[in-house]
Amino acid sequence: MSLVVASLYLLCLAFLFGSALYIFSRDPFSRLNSSYALLALSFFGWVGSLFVYNAQTVNPALLNWGRVNFATAALIVPAVYLFVCMLAKRPFKGAAWLWLESGVLILLSLFTGLVDKSEVVLATGEHITTYGWLFPLYLLHIVGFVIAALNIAFRPPAQLPSETRVQLRLVGFGVLVTGVVGITANIVLPYFYHDFRFINAGTLSTIFLLAMIAYTSVAHHLFNIRVILRATFVFTILIAFTLELYQLAIEFLTHLLPLGDPTQRQIAATTIALIVNAFTHEFIRGWLEQIADQLLAHRRRGHRLSRRKY
Repeated sequence: MSLVVASLYLLCLAFLFGSALYIFSRDPFSRLNSSYALLALSFFGWVGSLFVYNAQTVNPALLNWGRVNFATAALIVPAVYLFVCMLAKRPFKGAAWLWLESGVLILLSLFTGLVDKSEVVLATGEHITTYGWLFPLYLLHIVGFVIAALNIAFRPPAQLPSETRVQLRLVGFGVLVTGVVGITANIVLPYFYHDFRFINAGTLSTIFLLAMIAYTSVAHHLFNIRVILRATFVFTILIAFTLELYQLAIEFLTHLLPLGDPTQRQIAATTIALIVNAFTHEFIRGWLEQIADQLLAHRRRGHRLSRRKY
């Protein structure tokens, strides 16, 4: 796993865990806030388990983490459906039966080989899964909940306020993109075509859903949490840019510096890269904060104008 992919995993995990705690703490008795916390923590389990799974090479740890990944994915889809229902102010129809079905499938995925039969790592480092006979039902569970959530998001009740309908469409678009990429990369390609090369892309597509929820929160008042999302926007991009710049600088300087010893070249390149980062960090942070402030100010002006028209 490259440094960039690993840093995206860590940024995604940090945002999921931090936002779950923060949103829940804002109003623990709000069904919308608590449903988001459940959604974020279930995604945290899915992304985190695949991150650890990628580092495993031998059983039983490899198989155990693979099954944890399947189990958390089975939890994500009812959590997505619940969150969309709460946003649309609709009851979670058949909640007891749906949670019972999800709970049974999660336990079977976690403790039996009915969904994930075995895991191996090839000499090339590629992880290969052998699926159990219950996997088609698992696939139906995933797809069914995603379709149900999209149906509510893109066909909201007419009596909902226009702002809420916009929030639903934006969240629905995030669910659609993340669902299509995740199902394609983590289920369709591995199960039907035995191609496991893109499983990281499927998991990291979570970032798109998080971005849509963050945008909806900033631009359309979901959760009413402008301040924390401004900081998250700035520091997420800053960390990602810093890691990428740091890696490229070290690689470039390691080949450029006129030192015979590879260890000395690596130490010198790292030192220079750290100095460059120290001088550019504050400038980039300020620039990103200005962009975030301009986006928020533009949105506030647009919102005031739209209110005057009506």
